[in-house]
Amino acid sequence: MKKYKLIPWREVQKKYMTEKEIRYMNKKVEEKLALRSLRDTREELGITQEELALKSSIPRTTISKIENGKRNTSIYKLIQIANALGKDLQISFVDKKSKED
Repeated sequence: MKKYKLIPWREVQKKYMTEKEIRYMNKKVEEKLALRSLRDTREELGITQEELALKSSIPRTTISKIENGKRNTSIYKLIQIANALGKDLQISFVDKKSKED
């Protein structure tokens, strides 16, 4: 079996990706992390997707698609989900990262 050397992600970006590809990948990672927060919160509270669907009046299939990044959603649906979880939704504007970050 061939052994592969692990290359740090930043090195992969610099050597093999264009700036446009890097921005795209970073955006996708940020989106995935935000959606992961929703799933983690639901799981920490011990609530199934079905229970969340009932509490939020959003179909379970829609909850699943939102958590898995297969569906864009409105801020209003996010507020419904946050309320069903007994949480406040926090959205903040932050400075853009510099090219060195």
